[in-house]
Amino acid sequence: MEWLSDIKVVIFDMDGTLYQEDTFMDRYIRYLLEGTEHEEKVEAAIAASRNLLSGNYPIKLGHFYHKLDGLVLVQHAGSFIQGFTPEGIPLEGHEFAEKYRFLSLYDSNLIYMGDPWGVVGTIRHTYKISEEKMKAAFERVREEMVLEPYQFELHKDLFLTIQNLTAVDKKILMTNTYEKSGIEFLHYMQIHHMFDEIYCGADKPFGIKKFIESLLEQGYHPHEILSIGDNPWNDLYPVKQIGGRTCFITPYQTGDEKQWDLHLHALDELMQLMQAIQEHRQVVTSYTS
Repeated sequence: MEWLSDIKVVIFDMDGTLYQEDTFMDRYIRYLLEGTEHEEKVEAAIAASRNLLSGNYPIKLGHFYHKLDGLVLVQHAGSFIQGFTPEGIPLEGHEFAEKYRFLSLYDSNLIYMGDPWGVVGTIRHTYKISEEKMKAAFERVREEMVLEPYQFELHKDLFLTIQNLTAVDKKILMTNTYEKSGIEFLHYMQIHHMFDEIYCGADKPFGIKKFIESLLEQGYHPHEILSIGDNPWNDLYPVKQIGGRTCFITPYQTGDEKQWDLHLHALDELMQLMQAIQEHRQVVTSYTS
């Protein structure tokens, strides 16, 4: 991976990237449906979501959910090639192709199921839960995640390695989480001081695209920029389109066939990547100085 020596800017996602934890998902679904007419379906919804994350189901992370039609769509090379009902029954044939094949990936009715948060988002639309109810459930879960007994585990060796990544020009953190929760998480992990710039409520994927364009205006080249994230649609697609480097990190199987420069599974691997970038950049720096 000689290209690591070119990297001058590293953009980190936060949730699912700097920590890996999905036990929140069950509680999130429970809070979302409690007190509604669908409350008796909580356990079934949790089981279906867990089945999806396991990879042993036709519907996988990396597929798109159509909010209005309640269908899951599979894309290849920018076109939708197959669909599923929420029960995993395939939809094919002329009628499917006529309606969905040339549907834009950016259609406002589509949700990219890139991570457990996105999976719960589809449940919200499936059961027509109000935005207000969804927001309350989300905020409750976020508050719990930094408090006992639901605190997520910290990978302190990874954080130390990020802190020691001094051979790059910029370390950027971008998260779609709203500012209050984002800052609370960073303080809980004690890593807020490690980044040159932090953007909460970053409006990815559009926000990261604009940020990359600003880096290009500053004189950086696409191959000098590396984006690391667990949600390809938000974190990686916009960077790859511009020609930047991409690192996909997830412990789950995915139905997104897009090829990334790196595909990691665990935080230990991410730590090793940070060490490798530091080593490669130090060689370049000593050679050019």
